Amino acid sequence: MSALARRRLAALLVLLLVAPLGTAAQSQRAERPTYSVGDEWALSDATYRLARVDKDVYVFTAEGNREIHLTRDLGLTFVRRGGDSIEIAPAPRLPWPLEVGKWGSHPVLVRLAAGAADAWMTWRIEAREPVVAGGRTQTAFRIRYSVNAERPGFSAGTNSPLLRLGDLARQITFDVTLWYAPEAQRLVKAVSGKDLLTFEAAGGGTATAQAPAPARPTPAPTPAKPAPPAAAPPAAAAPSAPVTAPPATATPPSAGAALAVNVSSPNDQARVDREMVPLSGLVTSGRGVSRVVVTVNGAEVARVDERAPRPAVSLNTSVKLREGPNLVVVEAADADGAIRQDVRTVHYDKPSPLEISVRYPTDGARVTEESTVVAAVVSSSRGVGTVTVTLNGTEVLRQAEPSSPRSLVVTAPLTLREGANTIVLTAREPDGTTRQEVRTVTLVRSGTAKAAPAPPEPLRESWAVVIGVGRYENGGIPFLKYSVPDADSIYNVLTTIGGFKKDNVLLLTDRTERKPTLRNIKYALGTFLARSAKKDDTVIVYFAGHGAPEVDQRGIERDGLAKYLIPSDADPDDLFSTALPMDDLQTIFARIEAERVVMFLDACYSGAAGGRTFASKRTRATAVDDLFLERLTRSKGRAIFTAARPAEVSIELPELGHGIFTYYLAEGLRGAADLNRDGIVSLQELYEYVEQQVSRKSRAVGGNQHPVLKGELEGVLPLTKVRAR
Repeated sequence: MSALARRRLAALLVLLLVAPLGTAAQSQRAERPTYSVGDEWALSDATYRLARVDKDVYVFTAEGNREIHLTRDLGLTFVRRGGDSIEIAPAPRLPWPLEVGKWGSHPVLVRLAAGAADAWMTWRIEAREPVVAGGRTQTAFRIRYSVNAERPGFSAGTNSPLLRLGDLARQITFDVTLWYAPEAQRLVKAVSGKDLLTFEAAGGGTATAQAPAPARPTPAPTPAKPAPPAAAPPAAAAPSAPVTAPPATATPPSAGAALAVNVSSPNDQARVDREMVPLSGLVTSGRGVSRVVVTVNGAEVARVDERAPRPAVSLNTSVKLREGPNLVVVEAADADGAIRQDVRTVHYDKPSPLEISVRYPTDGARVTEESTVVAAVVSSSRGVGTVTVTLNGTEVLRQAEPSSPRSLVVTAPLTLREGANTIVLTAREPDGTTRQEVRTVTLVRSGTAKAAPAPPEPLRESWAVVIGVGRYENGGIPFLKYSVPDADSIYNVLTTIGGFKKDNVLLLTDRTERKPTLRNIKYALGTFLARSAKKDDTVIVYFAGHGAPEVDQRGIERDGLAKYLIPSDADPDDLFSTALPMDDLQTIFARIEAERVVMFLDACYSGAAGGRTFASKRTRATAVDDLFLERLTRSKGRAIFTAARPAEVSIELPELGHGIFTYYLAEGLRGAADLNRDGIVSLQELYEYVEQQVSRKSRAVGGNQHPVLKGELEGVLPLTKVRAR
């Protein structure tokens, strides 16, 4: 054999050896599947159907009160069979694509019929191996969860959960091993010491799963240009009457083609400035389309039922949106009963004119200090281009925004002259549209004018009560994961940067010796503060926990709801006698001699699902107003800073490890809210900063939260002293 032939043979052998290795390496990974409503999951005990998708959680249900909840990462988070159930929250976030050797650990809350307790979870992708499930052998990834009442490697001594929780600690300590088969695109087996967590795929069954959308082109045909009679879409079609017709020239699907729903307009995450938007698309199936239903935010707005299923049904209608994000779902069924969806989120940004909302100072104000600040919020749906501030005809601020944001916070330090001062704020949209707001402020000096204003007299004492309720004695009240860390954060800020003496701050949380029960909360507010704070002192009250509404039997509330702060020992069915009515704060405030009292509430009262609120069983959902806050702040020197508007929820965010409101409240007190960079964070500056940051962050995570400040204090109230910038 020649040398050249030997080299060619060697190269061929290398290729033959390397190619299988590359193929094997690729097969060691698995991409994340996706499921659609109606997909079936045949297990040995029942056939489960995907009933809905709730906040990125797949909810599979079956007869006999059976449910299995999986996150989009296929983390097992809830199982119910009959009257028995187990919940693990948060579920592990498995990394996709799956790879052997990856692992993670994090704290979880395990909820059983016997009770709920904190635990520690460790998960690991242990192997890729053959597994027998449903009478057939499949290659699957083996994933093990280990849940322990006590964090492995850490000893809590006499405070060990094993000692504190007894039998419950043993019940929340368990392992479960799951096998995920990439070919079947589902979990095919689970084995655990808990029967509830043991299941196996039924023989011969397959789950219907869709591969990840980016990995393949859309298979459905795109409708050709419509015939002339259909060329002009109905400009004002009612959302309840869709215009549907067979596609004029679209290629019909093959007899074996699967049901497909393809919405061509609007695009997902589209932002529109009109209430009515066109909805168009195409539904196809080789077995024939029997039904198409369109819903907006859960309400059905259009429906087509075909007595004789057709291979294709086109969509051409208009739907009505509400302000903010809207969930538009087109769901179709074919003659075989298969169901598919196309889901779009469409944001309706309602057109709004250019507006300037001056938050400080008030028009006609009379002040005794020449140094002050102007604070305003400028907004326009067409964007804000430029904002200027002039004082007595002299420009003191010009703020140009190339990105033309829809909302802009404006602050500027001012030095007033004796007598009347004219402050003019001018805002312009990119097209030149202009709006002005004018404020007149009078500087009044007592006695002879001085060259420089004297610094404000330091406050004699500062007092605070900080409350954080996360775990409630009654299992009917939802657990709050971050309210205790929120309270700890505010306590640390007040006793460090804030300069509060630790003896002057009373902390009540799940972790402190004095728990946040109704009795202890009333003692802290009505006795501790009333006995301690004097006239010239400042008082801060902070509460993180649940708020809740209940039917107002007195008929005083305009919205028909009495509002409560919920202590750890409250009964959700009897809030009147076990919770703290917000109206009682008026009496408590009256007992405190201090002339400056500020209350921060990271709670809400809407009773809506999620956030720091719930509704008692005696309460129906309704529009909540803030009349009760107006009553509480009628007295001089009382202000309440709440996390959200009355009908909104106060959001907790895992990525921050806090409620959104408290996270930015603490950041502001640490110095981020020092808008005029004078080294002092005032209450007004804190409000401007927190309101902007919370509104922005809540929108970014799909929520809607706007903090509210009610009440007024004389002069500028300094809260913390930070390094001037």
